[in-house]
Amino acid sequence: MSEVDKDTTENSGKESETDEGFDFSVSYDAALPELLEYLNVSLILTSYQADRLITVRSQNQELDTHFMRCPRPMGLTVDKHRLTLGIWAQILDFRRDDSVCEKVDASGSVDACYLPRASHVTGMINIHDIAWGDEGLWAVNSTFSCLCTIDSNYSFVPRWQPAWISELVPEDRCHLNGMAMRDGKPRYVTTFNQEDVRSAWRKNREGLGTLIDIDTDEILQDGLMMPHSPRYYRGKIYVCESGYGAIWCIDPESREKTLFAKLQGFTRGISFHGSLMFVGLSRVRASEANLSPPLASEFDETFSGVWVIDIDSGEVVTYLCFEGTVGQVYDVGIVPEARFPQVLEWQDSEIEHFFHFPGNNCLQNGGE
Repeated sequence: MSEVDKDTTENSGKESETDEGFDFSVSYDAALPELLEYLNVSLILTSYQADRLITVRSQNQELDTHFMRCPRPMGLTVDKHRLTLGIWAQILDFRRDDSVCEKVDASGSVDACYLPRASHVTGMINIHDIAWGDEGLWAVNSTFSCLCTIDSNYSFVPRWQPAWISELVPEDRCHLNGMAMRDGKPRYVTTFNQEDVRSAWRKNREGLGTLIDIDTDEILQDGLMMPHSPRYYRGKIYVCESGYGAIWCIDPESREKTLFAKLQGFTRGISFHGSLMFVGLSRVRASEANLSPPLASEFDETFSGVWVIDIDSGEVVTYLCFEGTVGQVYDVGIVPEARFPQVLEWQDSEIEHFFHFPGNNCLQNGGE
């Protein structure tokens, strides 16, 4: 972690329930909790490998990590009002209501609370990136190689597919995975290849990935090694070339591509706050031995966690590193106006007494 020359603090983390054998330990740069408190934000991460939704929050310039068990969490989107999460065969919707914080946590630490509100069963469509747009919730449906929207009458509604995909079948042909929103609708996506054959991406990942403008079906960039997480921000497209641990900045008009950052991990998951980028890193998996990305041969060790980068300078500002079981990070979300949020689980007893109905703007505690 030579990019940051600062004190590192260890944190054992907190689990939502006893999990024997799970190592929750993390280390982090001392500047991270200070930064989160200054910005008045916190982070939510997904790790499908560890089956955990991870909340990274701060208090008194110390970092607190909370691990919530969740089956295969992937793409997420979070704002001041809601958290929406794609998991194994469902989409979970949580709504924020800070009026219940004291009832959830008598100590007064919790300053934001997301309560479960709805669940939609999609089947195992291998949800990757998700985002709310002008037409509702969009999701990357990797199993069927398409973008889809969510409708309660169906598992999903197909909306767009790459030009080379000949039919909608559950074969994950090109590993369509990333989606960038622009002006309230999906605009850019990433794929691992341009094949129309079942699971072709698993057999060959040698620089066949693409970045596509879905408005025109044009391939803006090709030859990418395992691309993920395109994001449109301040007039530029940022995209992870995960196999190299790289992040590229692309001008959508000229298509000029410049290297924004090179990190010691599999880059995946990006969120922005002002002039800062929060990017997820994953360790190269042992299971990738037969198809190791170049990253594996370039570094003796790769890291899992979140790195914070200044957009203007490209310099690493601070970081968090998972030392234990969490080896993979898929997505990174920023919770605004909350230093210490809490996400309630579906089985939490507290939700039995929380009600929200028309004409009443707050949840009521009906328990004795």
